[in-house]
Amino acid sequence: MTKDVLMDAGLGEIRLAVLQNGELAEFYIEKGDDEISLGNIYRGRVERVLPGMQSAFIDIGISKNAFLHIKDLLPEGYKDNHALARRSDGHQQIGNLLKAGQELTVQVIKEMSGQKGPRVTTRISLPGRFTVLLPGRNTAGISRRMEDSEERKRLKELARSLKPEGFGIIIRTAARNVPAEWLRDEIKELTEKWEMILKQQAGGPVPRCLYSEPDFVSHMVREHLTPDLNRFIVNDRDIWERINRLLDSASPGFRPRVEFFDKDYDLFEYYHVESAVSQALSRKVFLKSGGYLIFDMTEALTVIDVNSGRYTGRSSLEETALKINMEAAEMIARQVRLRDIGGIIIIDFIDMRNESHREEVVAALREAVRRDRTQTVVVGMTNLGLVEMTRKKVRQPLASYMTVDCKYCGGSGRRLSPETAARRVEKRIISYITQSQAGSLEILVHPDVHRVLTGQEKENLERIGELHSCRIQVLSSPDVAYGDMRIKAAQ
Repeated sequence: MTKDVLMDAGLGEIRLAVLQNGELAEFYIEKGDDEISLGNIYRGRVERVLPGMQSAFIDIGISKNAFLHIKDLLPEGYKDNHALARRSDGHQQIGNLLKAGQELTVQVIKEMSGQKGPRVTTRISLPGRFTVLLPGRNTAGISRRMEDSEERKRLKELARSLKPEGFGIIIRTAARNVPAEWLRDEIKELTEKWEMILKQQAGGPVPRCLYSEPDFVSHMVREHLTPDLNRFIVNDRDIWERINRLLDSASPGFRPRVEFFDKDYDLFEYYHVESAVSQALSRKVFLKSGGYLIFDMTEALTVIDVNSGRYTGRSSLEETALKINMEAAEMIARQVRLRDIGGIIIIDFIDMRNESHREEVVAALREAVRRDRTQTVVVGMTNLGLVEMTRKKVRQPLASYMTVDCKYCGGSGRRLSPETAARRVEKRIISYITQSQAGSLEILVHPDVHRVLTGQEKENLERIGELHSCRIQVLSSPDVAYGDMRIKAAQ
């Protein structure tokens, strides 16, 4: 699979697109005004312990307290997390581990969301390009996405031999076919970074930041300049030169893959990224067959509905449903990854009676989500024919960075019909005339509402004027918000 990375430096923001076989797979936006970043490490103070929730709020020096659950506090490997909520079974309680005012070092593992603060853990991890260092642990693991059995064996042996005393390590997928000395050098660098963090922890005010993740450019270089990369294309010369300087000291062999885009036209338009982003922000996504998907996101979960649309097929209804569902499974995996949807996801595929067809669709979905770098689990199909899946929620979905709730519909995706809006205007007119005793009114409304008031509601409006002895004039104005109106006594 061909992997290309495009970095677009614009006015006030940097955007990055990951293409796989020419199709947009991941999309990131630098948020320069972010108060906090994933991976940051803080020395914090326990603000409040909540025994009933087996959790605590930690002051880490930002606008919202961080959330720490007991499963992110207890030593790794603690099995019975369900028992933690029960007080009478002898298992550890968070009140026995933390007290208000206590200091501890935590790392951000989930961004702030709405009114919720970030989620943190005391199990620190320091990621590099090829490895992840785990202070205080004793594991030597390989990424689950590493499928080559021979390479897994080689890296497993390297992990055991390179693991420093008092640390665990994980070998990342990017380490495939990477020389042992590269891994050794990176582990040494990460170990030195941890020693620096410990020195920072030793003194100073609390709360405070002990370590900040690299900036957007450095972070994306670390995550995406991997052996499977074809090209890393940048449209800003300063950033291109900076990336080359980073590679000079770390991986000079990657320099030929980093290209400067010096054409006169837009980088993202040239590679059809903008149209793919627009699709990722749309509620409806069309399939090549003519079917389509509907995405509905709520606070609790995301629902995806599969529809046949104009596709009727050439064989039985069952075969038609199978064909559309198989195509939908691939597109759903791609869109969930691109939209960065996390949490519970429910998929309503087109009904299929054949059990083997159901299993085939679920298997296709499981295979498709394996390409996702974020942990994704396809649970299976329920008795109602709904497929359940979960995706680890780390960041906010793409839509939260690029869109805002509609001021007319409040984010529901629906607004009052023009007829309903017009009748509300009529009621407000009656109320205004009754209170003001005005003999003449001039009303400005949205053009859609104006068409109703001067069309099918014209007689009603005239009757209101006659009953209240008031001359009413309705004018159209695109400056008036839909569903609203401006009303004043006419001159």
